[in-house]
Amino acid sequence: MKKIMILAALAAFTLTSCVGVLNQEPMSSDVVGSDGFTNPTYRLGQLAKIYGSFNITGTDGAGSTDIAVGDAGASEFIRAWWSINTLSTDEAKCVWGDAWVKEIVSNTWTATKNDAIYATYVRGIMTVTLANNYLRSTDDSDPEIAIERAEVRVIRALAYWMLLDSFGNPPFTTEADPMGAVKPKQATSAELYAWLKAELESLVSEESNLKDVHTQVYPRVDKGAAYALLARLLINHKTYTGAEDVTVYAEAMAAAEKVIEKYPLATEYRELFMGDNGQNADALKEIVMAACYDANKTQSYGGATYLIAASTNNNNNLGLAAGWAGLNTSTQFVANLIGAATDGAAIGDNVEKFTTTDKRALVSLKYSEKKDQAIDAFTAGWHVFKFNNLHSNASDLYGEHTNVVEQFASIDFPLLRSAESYLIYAEAKTRIDGGSTADAKAVKCITDLQKRAGLNPAISSITLDNVFTEITRELYWEGLRRTTLIRFDKFVEGSYVWPFKGGAESGQALAEHMKFFPIPDEDLVANENLTQNKGY
Repeated sequence: MKKIMILAALAAFTLTSCVGVLNQEPMSSDVVGSDGFTNPTYRLGQLAKIYGSFNITGTDGAGSTDIAVGDAGASEFIRAWWSINTLSTDEAKCVWGDAWVKEIVSNTWTATKNDAIYATYVRGIMTVTLANNYLRSTDDSDPEIAIERAEVRVIRALAYWMLLDSFGNPPFTTEADPMGAVKPKQATSAELYAWLKAELESLVSEESNLKDVHTQVYPRVDKGAAYALLARLLINHKTYTGAEDVTVYAEAMAAAEKVIEKYPLATEYRELFMGDNGQNADALKEIVMAACYDANKTQSYGGATYLIAASTNNNNNLGLAAGWAGLNTSTQFVANLIGAATDGAAIGDNVEKFTTTDKRALVSLKYSEKKDQAIDAFTAGWHVFKFNNLHSNASDLYGEHTNVVEQFASIDFPLLRSAESYLIYAEAKTRIDGGSTADAKAVKCITDLQKRAGLNPAISSITLDNVFTEITRELYWEGLRRTTLIRFDKFVEGSYVWPFKGGAESGQALAEHMKFFPIPDEDLVANENLTQNKGY
């Protein structure tokens, strides 16, 4: 089933919500028992719905939503998850006046309902529930269905990782639990980590029905996605278990190596995030798993549509006919990408100037009035043009176009790509070796990324600081910043601050409990098995 087939199925089988979504009820009126799954069209529609649960918001197009938040676009899983994991960090701020936005950008959220936190939680639970129902209603007796079931388990694992990483102690159910009357039990972060580790190890085993690494047709997942997610889980194990285990880093290296072996780096970094990335053979060498978008078939105000539109105030920029003037970033963060070149940057300078320093520095001052960031003025600060809806063969990629723009983006959002596995391998080996390493393969993982960026590395060893810098340059704006800062002891600590951290203009330390977000109050009321995270 190729990308276009999945998208066509999504058009027919869009997501709908249920009353009491967190009480293990069916996800919608068309989520039925095993009888419905005997119809191949229905079954494939449900598979498409599970794949599309990251980026579809409702039954009536981009302006509809099936969960209780104030804005349909903000209810999308990718957008909500990206927002809480990016706007809460040094990577970006949003200048809009919505209450939930102000809380996230200033790190002042509480247990009171916040739309982005709530949407991330509910969408994650919805994906898990859809997956559980699919697995409960099918079996492995048919070889093709067995493959589909294994793919569904990978998607469920990713949703559970998002819940684990964001909330620590979410409710937990599998297909073994009856649907309907039974309220989910709460898993501790250590318990969910252990379950995810075992589940992903099962999915990459010889007995697994998943197709081998990088052999499934895009955008369906195979063992490559399971290995990549396993590597991500393992490198963050201390966050979830509370204790560092050096032996786990060796396991992370082994999982990352499986990805590196079969998913070489794309030649051009920027093409990984352009409007034709889902059809670009070079980009698809590196993209392991993505949430698929199409301007005509999966319209959403989330995903790259949000990331582009909110990063510009011009309706004819980056191949998208929308300029929402929302997202900016600080000189401090951009200095991570281009160093002292920020000093010589002038208002009006565009991407082409900064990519001469590092090809990954897809930043601009084109729509800025000053470089110093503010959280109430779009033109105060830098803007990130990493996502670009133009095709890779377009001319003037960062200029203004009036004849090649769409209302929605067709950029597939990379959820997993091999560059992350390169970085995980290097980081894990560096941690094993006590904070620095001269291991040739670990060093090569870093230098390969630097060479792709147009740099000329001449290094024989790396430190954790080197790895952190490279993660910052390579993975910015991909939803992983908060996770990375926590892992490197930089998220709540006062030793690493950024503008407006903790609500202070110059930044300040955060309370320890803010490493995780609160469980939504309404779920606590509906399910007595759940308790709130500490500190809320």
